[in-house]
Amino acid sequence: MGDEASSSPNYWQVAAGSIGRDYSDDFLRYGLAFVGEPQIPYIKQVQPGDRILLKRGLTQVVAVGVAETRDGTCSGAEDKRWLYDYDGWELPGYCHVEWHRGDTPQTATGLTRATIQRVWKPELVNLAESALVTWASLPRAPEPAPTRAVEDEEIIKTLVGDGLRPGAAEELTATIRRIRLLAGYHAKFTWNEVNEAEVRTFLVVPLLLALGWPEQNIKLELSAQAAGRIDVACFGRPYRRDEGGHINTEDCVLIVECKDFRSGLDYAHGQGKGYAREFPAARAVVATNGWCYKVYPREENDFSDRPAAYLNLLWPQDRYPRDPDKVAGALEVVKLLLPHAWR
Repeated sequence: MGDEASSSPNYWQVAAGSIGRDYSDDFLRYGLAFVGEPQIPYIKQVQPGDRILLKRGLTQVVAVGVAETRDGTCSGAEDKRWLYDYDGWELPGYCHVEWHRGDTPQTATGLTRATIQRVWKPELVNLAESALVTWASLPRAPEPAPTRAVEDEEIIKTLVGDGLRPGAAEELTATIRRIRLLAGYHAKFTWNEVNEAEVRTFLVVPLLLALGWPEQNIKLELSAQAAGRIDVACFGRPYRRDEGGHINTEDCVLIVECKDFRSGLDYAHGQGKGYAREFPAARAVVATNGWCYKVYPREENDFSDRPAAYLNLLWPQDRYPRDPDKVAGALEVVKLLLPHAWR
């Protein structure tokens, strides 16, 4: 178990995100628990030997761990840069944990809605101690490698080299600045009120237009027979129906699924994939909350569950901070969002 054990440890519950942004796999993979800015004072109270119950909702414990010291630190904040971008969420507070997990989550009572909180209830204490004896200790993977910041000038030069008109570069630079200002405002003041329609209208469509998509090639809320309405469908030529009222499904080349600020992007591409089945020429599905973009190109007859590239417009990096070894970053996303990339 952990390298230091208190004779009378404290017990904590911690949540790993919510529906659409569940970080529990990364908690267990890297031997960590991490939280956002408001919870930093609490996670810094965690001491070596403390017991941590990783909860899902109010009824399940996914794993139990023991806080431990690594490189002289048990808990801290702000020194693990990769924790600053979990699909747009900043989660800089952390503690090191040796996790134990059973075959299935354990049903529990007494959990609360708090992200991180001390617990004293005997049933939770007993569950934690029992799990540490009976559940297997998990191996720990190295944390993700550092990524490199990408400046706007590098983005513009890349796009011009890939076909963007030099005259459009100034408009794109101004558009990115406006999106950052608006996204930053909403993230600070109204993040829980921004809906998908506002994300699409004020953040996503302006970027597509600045990248060169003509308005007549973009269709909003396009009806998909089996799966509802597509937030943004981009066509290789101007959108229109034939005399019989049918769409040429070969014209739709890019599908964009928008999510509001409260929702995560972990499962958004699955909805986009459902739409793409009706449009076999769609070469990519994009999941976005307006400032973070994940691109899933079509691979043969389906789409991977792992994005090919990721962009956070507020903090562009050369690779995906959560998975830098396998997922490209900002420059690849902007190239993939150019109209001619899919024509």
